[in-house]
Amino acid sequence: MIDVMDFAADFTAIDFETASQRPDSACQLGAVVVRDGQMVDQLMWMIRPEPLHFSRGNIGIHGITPERVRDEPTFGELWPDIADKLGNDCLVAHNASFDIKVLLACLCAHRKSTPELNFTCTRAIARRTWPHHRRYGLKPLSNWLGIRFQHHDALEDSVACAKILLAAGIDREAKSLRHLEQRLKLSRGKAGSWGYRGPSGKSPRRAASDGPKSKQESQTQGLPFLFPNQVADRQNTYLAVTEPAEQIDLQRLLVRAEFIRPLRGKKIVLAGHLKCMSRDDAENLATRLGGTCQKMVDEGTDYLVIRSASKTSATADQCDDERRAQSFKKIGNPIKIVDESEFLGLVITPNSDS
Repeated sequence: MIDVMDFAADFTAIDFETASQRPDSACQLGAVVVRDGQMVDQLMWMIRPEPLHFSRGNIGIHGITPERVRDEPTFGELWPDIADKLGNDCLVAHNASFDIKVLLACLCAHRKSTPELNFTCTRAIARRTWPHHRRYGLKPLSNWLGIRFQHHDALEDSVACAKILLAAGIDREAKSLRHLEQRLKLSRGKAGSWGYRGPSGKSPRRAASDGPKSKQESQTQGLPFLFPNQVADRQNTYLAVTEPAEQIDLQRLLVRAEFIRPLRGKKIVLAGHLKCMSRDDAENLATRLGGTCQKMVDEGTDYLVIRSASKTSATADQCDDERRAQSFKKIGNPIKIVDESEFLGLVITPNSDS
């Protein structure tokens, strides 16, 4: 089992918003600092571009107007603080060529010396981690992973970018950012006063096909999150809970659960043995969803998870838990009794029960 803490990556995710098509027209910068795989700091700077000109199209995208930044510092005035916060970190951005070139253009326009930068791109990483996924924009990827954010706000985009990288590292069972790049055969980009060189490597499909895979990895790599009640058009992409536990893409369930956490603060009892996964895996998933597992149903229990088709295969313990839950429901306790299919469905439809 891979724990989030096992991907001990250190990096800073960044995102720029610009006032116009000019690359030196930065009007907002967001940054998220990650240490040992955990987001430890979130930073945002509003920037007054020079000249103070905003195109109507850019305003329509991010909603930032000249009035909002008229009294803010320029990039040149902010650079000492920005440079201090970014340090020597590997910078991470989605479509990194845009953000790094904005940074270089702003440094040049404000006559600041350009440091030696190293960076990587979550779009390139995502294409190699999930090579069969169809859309690699920040919003589609975030939706797929269950990451909730306000698109085209620099700080919100930076958080989403950081989470995509963390998800990729967990998915590929990497220990560090360097380890992930090695697994994906992706070299880090570099930039400086001499110019710009983006991340490079083998094509996503070639990188994904290199090296032997286990049966489980070959079955699940690149598959979307699919559950019962969802229609799958292609054979072998339907991950039904009635299949053996190894058919469920549990790793990706855990990654998604870590971001959406629809059971935050809830108490859960797992009744008996589930068909789709081991009890340890089910408890781990419940914890990643934000819940706390209990040994038996009491007046504080929020969810009782029972085995699918429990009427024909219920254990004595499961029957006792159901009876206790029903008795508490009769006196007004809002305990929800769900089968394992509905339990897994919480990962894909979090809003209905959060």
